[in-house]
Amino acid sequence: MKIDSLVKVSAASAAVLLMLTGCGAADSAASGDSGSAAADANPYNLITPGEVLASTSGDQPPFASVDEKGNPSGFIMDINDEVFKRLDLKVTYKLSPVPAGIQGLTSQQYDMVANGLGVTDERKKSIDFAKGLYWSETALLTKEDSPASSLDDFDGKKVAVVTGSVQVDYLKKLPGAIETDFDGQNAAVSALNSGSVDAFIVGGPDAEEYLKQFPDLKIAASSPVDHATTVAFQKGNTAFEDAYNDQVADLIADGTFQKIYKSYFSEAPQPQLVEIWPALKDMQ
Repeated sequence: MKIDSLVKVSAASAAVLLMLTGCGAADSAASGDSGSAAADANPYNLITPGEVLASTSGDQPPFASVDEKGNPSGFIMDINDEVFKRLDLKVTYKLSPVPAGIQGLTSQQYDMVANGLGVTDERKKSIDFAKGLYWSETALLTKEDSPASSLDDFDGKKVAVVTGSVQVDYLKKLPGAIETDFDGQNAAVSALNSGSVDAFIVGGPDAEEYLKQFPDLKIAASSPVDHATTVAFQKGNTAFEDAYNDQVADLIADGTFQKIYKSYFSEAPQPQLVEIWPALKDMQ
């Protein structure tokens, strides 16, 4: 009896164990299916599946500005339109100064910063970048009647720079210059026009755009840069970054990128950009 009872209890325990094991396997499978479904629904790890939430300053022509209807426009936006159309994604832009946009990216408020950002080692610590979309130079804007013609002519002069921009480091090349910080480019160029500052350090293409708007300005000096210009993503979101880069490669392959590029820039791509995208060699 004792042995028979023991067998019965053991058999009952085994049955319960099998039931529990079966439930565990089913739960695990369900969990796996749920995770797979979530990944399929949001393959690019966006804040909202199917929608890219992008920060843009709107004051960085020709890369990112605002048109007469108040809509973000520029080289970056035109590239994005093509990329996201091919990825079947919609995009929503929020106007924000570049430093705030980068901060929003690191705190996962944005999927992307849609500006012409300089790729630097310091920025790479907290955000990721797409492959370069442009290779620029840095320019010093002054009034047309300014006697300045070189980097050595700004000792004791007030030089405007946008807070958090790569041009802040460039300012160190100006002996004796007095750094004057602004939240955005429009404010800085307004200060230059009003005479509040003596010069404004800005990217070369941006400077060219301001010359079109303000004929009484000039580029007093310029210097090559050691970094690409492109857009940025949340740190570690390789799915979105890779998808974006793949689509840019396709835009180059079918000539769409070149068409957009020529609509904003008159000069051929710099050799450094061609090193990133060898297919652009035909544009040189």
